[in-house]
Amino acid sequence: MISQHSFQISKDWWIQFPYHLRLITKIRFYAAFGAGGVIYLTSLIFNNIGLTATDIGLGFTISAIIGTVTRLITGNYLNKTGGIQFPLIASSILSIVASLCLIFSKDTFYYIIGQSFVGAAAGIYWPAAEFGVPYFCQSIDTRKAYALVRSSEALGIFLGVFLGGFMTNFLYSKSIFINDIFCMLVITYLILRNSSSIKRNLENFQKKIVDPINQGQLKWNKNSIIIIMSILLITTSLALIQVTLPLDLVKGGVYRNALSKEITSLVISMQLILLLFLQWPVGSWISEKGRLFGLKFSLITFSFASFLLFISSYLNIAAFYLISFSLILVSLGTASFLPTSTDVVFRIAPLNKKGFALALLSQCFAMGYFFGPFISGRILDLFGYASIIWLFVSFCCFFLFAILFRRLF
Repeated sequence: MISQHSFQISKDWWIQFPYHLRLITKIRFYAAFGAGGVIYLTSLIFNNIGLTATDIGLGFTISAIIGTVTRLITGNYLNKTGGIQFPLIASSILSIVASLCLIFSKDTFYYIIGQSFVGAAAGIYWPAAEFGVPYFCQSIDTRKAYALVRSSEALGIFLGVFLGGFMTNFLYSKSIFINDIFCMLVITYLILRNSSSIKRNLENFQKKIVDPINQGQLKWNKNSIIIIMSILLITTSLALIQVTLPLDLVKGGVYRNALSKEITSLVISMQLILLLFLQWPVGSWISEKGRLFGLKFSLITFSFASFLLFISSYLNIAAFYLISFSLILVSLGTASFLPTSTDVVFRIAPLNKKGFALALLSQCFAMGYFFGPFISGRILDLFGYASIIWLFVSFCCFFLFAILFRRLF
């Protein structure tokens, strides 16, 4: 009886959201489920194959560069057509090609080819996936709508990493790419099945939505540069957490002993589990605050988290506890940042540039991979630890928090 009651409560909670918001939430869940293992475990898989940290970081950098081009094209496409169906299907096809390349790659050349397709797919997917949410949420606050889709992504990423880690260790070393192919096929099916209704819904609500903040606005907000810089810094920090931190943990710190691949995967998985449970409540909490509160909260939490990672490199027994606590802060900061950043960028953008604005936001995530993983990979190869990286990130986050707090409080 209790389980049936709980199920009914969950069902009622889910049904309260508009149909197309639920649809885009499902699409983003499967995208995250497929990409989760690819994002977090690719560096470990190819490190085991024998690629250097520099090679791995180079693959992510090239992926980000190619993603830049596809983001600009997608943003322009969204501004002109307002349609998300074609970009989402195109990104699914490219992601399938990328996974096939990574499955068969055994050296740096084919690894980089696969990462290139990953970048192209991501560059097309993200602006389109973000663009549809404000037009699908109807009467629901956009930050709550973004918190919902981000919660589904947190669940998808957790499952992707958790199941991907299990399959990689016990079944097949590249199972995560097979899972990604399956998820992309499901997304393609969902879009084709609902293509006409998606088109009607977008057209209807694009005509109805009038944002009083941006009505008649043809230029960017004067504080846009500070906001974009803050977003760029946080996305770079996320890229380092995803790519550099696993390598840093398995290689060890200045005095910290190296962690095994299994423990590293467990630590990353625990952070994703925490993000899964925090995303909706934190996102809902942030939606009741000022528009920029979530961004400032993210900067300060990432600053403290990075500083703890810096200190952990110089400890041994206590290092694991500092790393664990820092990842709790990362989860809090990420849960605050993800829905806030999209909502803020969508609102400060001129009416005729919203597609480009979301492409720019997505580009901030890509730019986080431009130099972060490559430079950190070089530092890891040269010194064997990444403590200086975490200290630098901590300082930059605190510096921008101070600026944002003073100018935009």
